[in-house]
Amino acid sequence: MPEDVAAGPMTDEELCGLLDGCLNEAVDAAATLASVPDAELARLADGLYRHLDTPSPAFGARFWYVQVTEELRLRHLGSSHSAAVDPAGPVVTEVPAG
Repeated sequence: MPEDVAAGPMTDEELCGLLDGCLNEAVDAAATLASVPDAELARLADGLYRHLDTPSPAFGARFWYVQVTEELRLRHLGSSHSAAVDPAGPVVTEVPAG
């Protein structure tokens, strides 16, 4: 991933450049995204989400959006789980539905 990925909102041109370049190469999506810092991953997710709402999104955009959101979900679950089992951390309680 380029270093400037975390700088401001991602433009369509920037996203298409990523999709045409490093994202559509033969890479392991999970391994690639696991190495991306949180801020860059969030920016990529936002850029992909906005791009998918255009009349003709680039090939592969939906696949990468699903992969990015899955990585974000796993990171969120990992941090929530570690806080819930950490005795020194805050007490985590379940809120009833409804």
